[in-house]
Amino acid sequence: MNKDILNVLYQSDDNYAAVSAISIASLLENNKHLKQINIFYLGHKLKKSSINKFNEMVGSYKNATITFVDVSGYPDELKEIGVKAWKGLYITWYKMLAFAKLDIKTDRILYINPHTVISGALDGLLELDFEDNILALSYDATMVNAHKNAIGLKSTDGYFNCGIMLVNHKKWIKDKIDSKMREHLRHNHYEVADQDLCNVFFKDKIKLVGVEYNFSTVFYGYDIKKYIKANGFMSESFYSYNEIMEAYYAPKIVHSQFGITGRPWQVGNDNPVGLLWHKYLEMTPWKNAKMPEAKKDMNWRLYKLLSQAIVVKLYAWAVKRKFAK
Repeated sequence: MNKDILNVLYQSDDNYAAVSAISIASLLENNKHLKQINIFYLGHKLKKSSINKFNEMVGSYKNATITFVDVSGYPDELKEIGVKAWKGLYITWYKMLAFAKLDIKTDRILYINPHTVISGALDGLLELDFEDNILALSYDATMVNAHKNAIGLKSTDGYFNCGIMLVNHKKWIKDKIDSKMREHLRHNHYEVADQDLCNVFFKDKIKLVGVEYNFSTVFYGYDIKKYIKANGFMSESFYSYNEIMEAYYAPKIVHSQFGITGRPWQVGNDNPVGLLWHKYLEMTPWKNAKMPEAKKDMNWRLYKLLSQAIVVKLYAWAVKRKFAK
């Protein structure tokens, strides 16, 4: 275990290059004390101009490197396995192939979803004891408890988010996880792509990580107590209100999952963490780029008009209707 070397994996297409840059800038700004940060980027049809900007930005930090992984063959690999595209694209699955292909010198690698801001030091993840587990994940804050039944889990089982994944790379290679996972995928298909896969395939091999390392912005957008109740979260398989509040003002990683009033990187958003995202956007080569505009739709208006008690119930109803049997 190297406690001062952080290996990180990102993935996106060119449409999300600027969003990824925000996350990477925040990661590098708040982890300058680490000896080495190695970023591996799975870029689907990334433009040369975007690659140059990433190199420029990461190159300005003495302790950081960035490597662009050739993913041109990934879609065909996934099709051959029989994996279904997620929202028309295979990008979300790329990381699951990459873990076995990456040659790293430490025992772990951290996957970070581009929809994040790293607002603190990540030493805790470098020091974490996997205890023979393959993954270390946080509970998912956006899926209703009823979805577990749809994928064969018990209501008391944890359902974990894969936006932040700490992977026991040493064990992944040693236990030949890649070939076993591919075989499993040939016979099983999941509604919520790789996240459902991880919750089923790695069941009992996942170590719980504190909410501070994957702090969902739904906790800033909704009344937390009402939100927990409406979604049917249970004390044995979700964070307590007190645990959430302990991380509320100083999370290590903030994960953008609340977008009713616009995503925090969008122009014209009214997102509770919009200023935080703007802070790090200004540190990237994309600071003068034209960002997408937030759309003030019916959901936005209802959120502003209705009480929190009604809003969280409507949210839970919509998610349950889509993802629960």
